[in-house]
Amino acid sequence: MKVRLMRKPVSLILFLAALSVLVSACGTPPPLKSDKYLNDNSLISQDPCGPPCFRGITVGQTTYTDALTKIKGDTTFAGVQTDDNPPRAAWNTAAGEPCCQIVANKDTGLIDAIVLKLAPNTTVKQLVDKYKEPTYVTPVDYSADEAALALIWPDTGMVIWVLVGDPNASLDESDPVVAAIYLNPASFPDLVKTATLQGWNGYQSYSAYKTQTPVVTPAITVTPS
Repeated sequence: MKVRLMRKPVSLILFLAALSVLVSACGTPPPLKSDKYLNDNSLISQDPCGPPCFRGITVGQTTYTDALTKIKGDTTFAGVQTDDNPPRAAWNTAAGEPCCQIVANKDTGLIDAIVLKLAPNTTVKQLVDKYKEPTYVTPVDYSADEAALALIWPDTGMVIWVLVGDPNASLDESDPVVAAIYLNPASFPDLVKTATLQGWNGYQSYSAYKTQTPVVTPAITVTPS
């Protein structure tokens, strides 16, 4: 199964980056939760670095060339695919499971986003204990059987997908993290202007988050290139 490389401008990553890595190029989307995905606890341990840094690659600081060198030199990864306009790469775990992407700014050459599919080893409680409560939440209608909430920490540049269960389920502190998107915290004010976001309102049902009044609505519209 190939990973579809992102082809939207970085200003839309808040909406689309996770979808492009989590949804297969064709057919039924893969499950959100799987032990086959990337087994990495750096979100909590911050070893060797924490968000918005992954394996020594820091959003807004590391060049695409340096990032690609790090990825290709990491023996826990395999199957690196690249594109040049804009610079981006997707790769697999060593076992061959699509897991990860980076996208760089074509003008500066610096990494704009890191997207990771994660094995379900981290819980909402661990996230909140480490980073306090998220600022924003947005529902993710993934499939008939799986629904996720994207929890957003602008100051850290994190958009974290948490699997709630099916669309009738409620968020629980034991729910697993299944994906992480690291963005440049400096870019968040502009990204938020293009988004519809609910405010964090604790551990409530997925449907409640989906129907509550947004605290942020788009101030500008970005046209895909």
